[in-house]
Amino acid sequence: MTPGGESQSNPEAVRPTTILTTRTTTTIGTWNVRTMYETGKSAQVAAEMRRYNLNIMGISEARWTGSGQKRLISGELLLFSGHEQEDAAHTQGVAMMLSKSAQGALLGWEAHGPRIMTASFRTKKKRINMDVIQCYAPTNDSEEEEKDDFYNRLLTIIQDRPKRNIIIVMGDFNAKIGSDNRGYEEIMGQQGLGEMNDNGERFADMCATSDLVIGGSVFHHRRIHKATWVSPDLRTENQIDHVCIGRKFRRSLQEVRVKRGADVASDHHLLVARLKLKLKRNWTEGSSQRQRYNTTALKDNKKQEEFKITLSNKFQVLEELLEEETIEQQWQRAKEAVTSTCQEVLGSKTHNHKEWISAETLKNIEARREKKTALNNSKTRAAKAKANEEYAEANRSVKHSIKTDKKNYIEMLATEAEEAAYHGNTRDLYSTIKKISGKFAKPERPVKDRNGRAIPDEEGQKNRWVEHFQELLNRPAPANPPDIPPAASDLPIECCAPTKEEISSAIKQLKNGKSAGPDSIPAEALKTDVETSVEILYPLFCKIWEEEEVPAEWKEGYLVKLPKKGDLSSCANYRGITLLSIPGKVFNRIILNRMKEAVDPHLRDQQAGFRKERSCTDQIATLRIILEQSLEWNSPLYVNFLDYEKAFDSVDRQTLWKLLRHYGVPEKITNIIKKSYEKMTCRIVHGRQLTDAFEVRTGVRQGCLLSPFLFLLAIDWVMKTSTDQKRNGIQWTLWTQLDDLDFADDLALLSHTQQQMQEKTGIVADNSASLGLHINRGKSKVFKTNAPNNTPITVEGSALEEVDSFTYLGSILDKQGGTDADVKTRIGKARAAFHQLKKIWGSSEVSITTKIRVFNTIVKPILLYGAETWRTTVTTMKKIQVFINTCLRKILKIRWPEKISNEDLWLRTRQQPVEEDILQRRWRWIGHTLRKPASNITRQALTWNPQGKRKRGRPRNTWRRDLDADAKHMGKTWGMLERLAQNRDAWRELIGGLYPRRGHRRR
Repeated sequence: MTPGGESQSNPEAVRPTTILTTRTTTTIGTWNVRTMYETGKSAQVAAEMRRYNLNIMGISEARWTGSGQKRLISGELLLFSGHEQEDAAHTQGVAMMLSKSAQGALLGWEAHGPRIMTASFRTKKKRINMDVIQCYAPTNDSEEEEKDDFYNRLLTIIQDRPKRNIIIVMGDFNAKIGSDNRGYEEIMGQQGLGEMNDNGERFADMCATSDLVIGGSVFHHRRIHKATWVSPDLRTENQIDHVCIGRKFRRSLQEVRVKRGADVASDHHLLVARLKLKLKRNWTEGSSQRQRYNTTALKDNKKQEEFKITLSNKFQVLEELLEEETIEQQWQRAKEAVTSTCQEVLGSKTHNHKEWISAETLKNIEARREKKTALNNSKTRAAKAKANEEYAEANRSVKHSIKTDKKNYIEMLATEAEEAAYHGNTRDLYSTIKKISGKFAKPERPVKDRNGRAIPDEEGQKNRWVEHFQELLNRPAPANPPDIPPAASDLPIECCAPTKEEISSAIKQLKNGKSAGPDSIPAEALKTDVETSVEILYPLFCKIWEEEEVPAEWKEGYLVKLPKKGDLSSCANYRGITLLSIPGKVFNRIILNRMKEAVDPHLRDQQAGFRKERSCTDQIATLRIILEQSLEWNSPLYVNFLDYEKAFDSVDRQTLWKLLRHYGVPEKITNIIKKSYEKMTCRIVHGRQLTDAFEVRTGVRQGCLLSPFLFLLAIDWVMKTSTDQKRNGIQWTLWTQLDDLDFADDLALLSHTQQQMQEKTGIVADNSASLGLHINRGKSKVFKTNAPNNTPITVEGSALEEVDSFTYLGSILDKQGGTDADVKTRIGKARAAFHQLKKIWGSSEVSITTKIRVFNTIVKPILLYGAETWRTTVTTMKKIQVFINTCLRKILKIRWPEKISNEDLWLRTRQQPVEEDILQRRWRWIGHTLRKPASNITRQALTWNPQGKRKRGRPRNTWRRDLDADAKHMGKTWGMLERLAQNRDAWRELIGGLYPRRGHRRR
């Protein structure tokens, strides 16, 4: 099963459908299918749903964990609710499968744990909806407390439904109601089976309290069309699945009966109800969807040529018109030329998900259904026993056939991955690998309002998302914004209109495969014929430059919400990324290329985020060295890891424009950037629709090329202003102090004493607040060593938590200064990644070469992230090497009795010992560092020592001592290495000859 793709639609409003009309019969069903956590089960259930023409099917005992919604290949939408714990067992669980007509009528749905879920549907009568509640009740032998909890919760859910709505409660209640309806005449007929049990009494009491009529007790049918469950020995039949409806709408219920012919190898029968209501029509307006073009077609050379010719012809028609028009007119004509070419040549993007169940398996399923029919029609006990054996055999055949189909499907995907690898198509290779490993986006689920209450309808869901992001992206202006003067003179940044060469270069820098913005123009469309694209955009860009205004559509964005960790029913556990106009990105790329080279030398060296030739490794290594050397020299150290609340979304824009001028960006460019942010709006992508637009007044745009640059200016000003006048850092050189290490908004403040750190933290917090940035006191942590002062560091009166270890930029730092905890964590993450790809390793269609390539590019980078900064002890290297060897042996399918040496294993897989790998990574990074200016902080850290006194005895091993030992092993001094690093060829030759120092490392 795969999440469904979005289909193309025109920009007109979508008209939602309704169910329960005066002219049509709506058919709903409920079925305990025993499990959906079985290969191919979803497809089988969907097939039966279509066969019986059901609009809505409730499913009990789905056994899926979590909650969300998924679209099946065949078009049905599956809503599910199960245990929320990550490691929960695959038990219980409920679900609803909706036909396409029911999907159009769906207003919203809500998960209530592994036993109850609800969904609301639009009807023809204004203000009257149909609320369907699917249940899976505890068995009759369950604990009394468990039963009480279930029915109390169910009653609360029913009572919370609007009284005017049609209430349908259905599912497996494990409740026998019998035919004796004394005391329950209002809600129950005399057509039930057997005698009422304890669960039946509870169920009947619940229906009486909620004024629900039990449908199966009302309609006269043969016994075989009432019994919903059959015992394994085929001797006992019970009516324990039920469909109930509010008594007010009892006349709408036309029939409730069992469909014994439905078959998915369950001991329960499908229970079906037909409803017909005399309600009036009520149409409502919907929102338009996004347009996507089939850019994959451009991989074909013939399509490329066709696209170029068509685009060139369209440009020739509008070429003479462009020069005399306004910006908006020019933009609309340019947009029309590109989008009409895309529509004409490429067409709309469709998701052709392949049905992997074979025709042979479908025949087997049909044969099993026939066996079930024979079983149902058996009259004698002997005939039933024989028919049951034949049915069990047919079911085994189906299961075996489905497993074979799944294996063949995986092998087919593996073949596609191998072909992609052979042709060097990396994108398709890793896209196919994701399919094989079963890694899909987290399923969508309904969110709650700001008070934690459920929002039952779809319109309310959309309004909640708008409310959340409107609040998030429109922060209050800072109370005391700083007065930031402009620079005395502008930097040497070109201020003339963009040239054709710049436009061409910016188009070539676009990345393929990125989603288009509101204008629907994909990057591939501009890159296919760069020359014509330049000719189309050049007059527009010149007009923009001249008038200092941008097209209105460039100020619009589609905000896509991406789930993070935690409860996905809370809007706070999502982050947003904005899809912006691709031509607008081309224009911004030109501005960025002009600015960054001129501004970068004026930024603080402590900042490594979003800057050329700087990386996380620089900051991790520097901080590790500071920690190790402070421990060795008994020097006190305070590190305050500061985290901002929604940093990118909070920066005050008026201050940003001042900062641009403060750093010497010419007024012309500043005005253009400022205009691109004025009256900016967003629409949230929710499901397959878009919400209404809302204005965004604060922060930088997530997804905009200029945003990282603008944000760095804000952080740079905050830290420069906070540290210029005070000496609260650690002593770094004879004349300088080091106050902090930064990677974008990840700040690590450094001090020797509690007083220094408290003063610096307060200043940084105040200066940040003046720009609209606020410290996240829950996520900010204090880390200290050799510091006897226990007074906490506070922000606005709240004490920050002190920790013994902290994950900084993905690497773990602890008080002992070692790397054992980090290595252990990396091995765990790499093991999880390796396990996710087990279908790749086991596939016979994927060559060993491709498997090793996948291992080297997916698993190994996870394992060796930050390895340049690890201490290479014997124990550490052995742990990493054992893990790698284990993975390689599984890839090669080498079993333990086979005597194959590690050297032979490495030779077969073209690997080198991990110690050599780490050694080369380390010195490759050191060479990069030694080529930096002598004033660079990371380069200075390689030889830095704090003031202090060592303890008596043998000094502990450190990463720096590993470096010194490596240098001695190579026969080089640091001075020789610094000179050698300037010659890249000589340095590569040095690295190529590195090998471990056998017997020279300490444990």
